[in-house]
Amino acid sequence: MNDSTKPNDLIALHAWLIEAGLEGMQTEPLFDGFCQRLSAAGIPIARGFLSMGNLHPLRRAHSITWAGGRLTDVSDFGHSIMTTSLWAESPFKFMMENQIARLHRPLQGDDAKLDFPVLREFRDAGMSEWLALLQGFGWGSDNPAGEQFGAVLSWTTSAAVGRPQGWRVDERAAIEELSATLSLAAKASSSPLATQEVLAAYLGSDAARRVSAGQVRRGDVSRIEAAILYADLRGFTNFADETAPEEVIRRLNGIFDCLGEAVREGGGEILKFLGDGVLAVFLAGSSLEAATSAAFSAACNARDKTTALSEREVAAGHPPLSLDIALHAGDLTYGNIGTAERLDFTVIGPAVNEATRLEALCKQLGAAILISESFALAASTLRDRLRSMGHHRLRGVREPQEVYALS
Repeated sequence: MNDSTKPNDLIALHAWLIEAGLEGMQTEPLFDGFCQRLSAAGIPIARGFLSMGNLHPLRRAHSITWAGGRLTDVSDFGHSIMTTSLWAESPFKFMMENQIARLHRPLQGDDAKLDFPVLREFRDAGMSEWLALLQGFGWGSDNPAGEQFGAVLSWTTSAAVGRPQGWRVDERAAIEELSATLSLAAKASSSPLATQEVLAAYLGSDAARRVSAGQVRRGDVSRIEAAILYADLRGFTNFADETAPEEVIRRLNGIFDCLGEAVREGGGEILKFLGDGVLAVFLAGSSLEAATSAAFSAACNARDKTTALSEREVAAGHPPLSLDIALHAGDLTYGNIGTAERLDFTVIGPAVNEATRLEALCKQLGAAILISESFALAASTLRDRLRSMGHHRLRGVREPQEVYALS
């Protein structure tokens, strides 16, 4: 260890990482700050790379690259990366599948070992040494080795930062020692966001935010005003009985994608998938009229998307599937409901029941979208786009309700 890299420098770096992790510093400034401090402590690095595994339905990993004294790339990788040639030839894949926590390669001279394409790229870029460290967040889980979640770190040095022959032994040892603390700090920093993202995938973003903020006790509910969109596939039961399960799931996911995109674009949230049905809400905030307008646009958008999808399926020789949608507005009870240990963050109330009953009239009235009287009253700017379908009884609702369709 040279005069510019003293034990106290490493102790200070450990302490900084621990404090940053406990404070929840975001991963990008955490990694940038660490690389800057590592260089200032006299340990020359030309490039640093950190990749954190994600427990997310769309993203497999979040990766950060530091080079030339700054962050140069921040990227998210989808699960499809695991099927690419880039991943097949990656040293990280080799490490994960063989549960190798450390891989070290000289890149220059007689001792160079360039057994992965990326190492030859680093050599050609003037790098002299490469070190990769894998910090698994639980090797004992049931996931296959190649699907483990954790942190992957890699470091290189070069002549450009004063190490044409690579690091000294003490410098490399310091990098390894500090990388473990860096991984722990990164895990601590990223875990709350990762948890909220997983909750959002299963509960919806607003429910996830409320749960993450501490709304977790049974009976912890609030009264809200909202526009409700309830959708269900017409004739799905017969289709499911006559179709292979894999094809049923494919068609169902395709329609849910269309509906989910429309709801998200309109600012709403899907709260429930009920078999082939979907319950979405558009929270009123300060204006129920704005919520109903957003829900109306989402319903029309979903109808157009699913109609186009069905036409493509029919052209490919598959049976058609159509979506029936009901729009309603009213007061809801929103929060934690369930057993003492198994809760559901959802909405309940007469308004939800009325929305489902209204959807059941779509087939009878020959309309893809039906709108309740309370929704029509709240959506005053949309009245000229609606036509009355008369008064109808909804199961469980005492008085007949006037129902509207698109004009």
